Amino acid sequence: MKIFSRLTALASLLVLAGCGTWTAESYLHEDIQGDTFNACLAREYQDRATSEAYVDCNWVDTAQIVKKGRAAAAGQNVMPYDPATMGVLPGDLPELQDARQKLLAALDDGGRTSERACACAKAQRYYDGWVEQASDNKLGENGSWLGGEGGPVQPGRVEAEKAAFWEALTDCQKKAAGPWTIYFGFDKYNLTPEAQAVIDQIVSETSTPLAVVGHTDTSGSNAYNQALGQRRADSVAGALSAQGKELCEKASKGETDLAVQTGDGVREPLNRRAVVTTCQ
Repeated sequence: MKIFSRLTALASLLVLAGCGTWTAESYLHEDIQGDTFNACLAREYQDRATSEAYVDCNWVDTAQIVKKGRAAAAGQNVMPYDPATMGVLPGDLPELQDARQKLLAALDDGGRTSERACACAKAQRYYDGWVEQASDNKLGENGSWLGGEGGPVQPGRVEAEKAAFWEALTDCQKKAAGPWTIYFGFDKYNLTPEAQAVIDQIVSETSTPLAVVGHTDTSGSNAYNQALGQRRADSVAGALSAQGKELCEKASKGETDLAVQTGDGVREPLNRRAVVTTCQ
């Protein structure tokens, strides 16, 4: 009975898995635009489905991936595979379940709505690929599916998907650094050693373009402080550019956006600053 069931499953697979024209092909050629999590996930699934269809010639797996991709493109909340329902070997299940929990934690911690959205979509794509490849273990290796658990069928593919997932998850888990605040002396815009240390920190912690906004306290006229804030922004931006950082903004708010609320004409050290953020 066990052998008969496996033969039946394999026969169904062979019938359905032949390469050819199928309704999934329309999805494979869609032009999916946008940088939201769902748009990125739909493109990731599209790429994976294309590989399954035309490289592996496996339309059974293609159909599952296309279904998830279309749901993502339609704005639905598409979850990563649950390995407990995918027929993976019991020995593989704990590692896959642990990885899924880490992925879900990253997605729930802003991964679907932040600048990490596309990285998180990639992580989900490779997680599903890992589960899919691990689920092939039930067929065994070198014909062992006829009499034993065996497997995996393609151990190299399992390891490749797993490695790609962990790499993508690392990017998915990264939160935007900053903001950083650099302080100045009264009526000054030169960088102190302490300020330079913050510059060096920014350079080491970021790989994305940066915005720099200069600020002042309320001592002096509005016009003078607007110009002083710009000089502070220019000073910080110049130091960042000297170390190869790309800038998306360099501006001044003068005395209009105080860190510490004061009356007019007050020399408040915490207001004499430049604030650096990553660009959105």
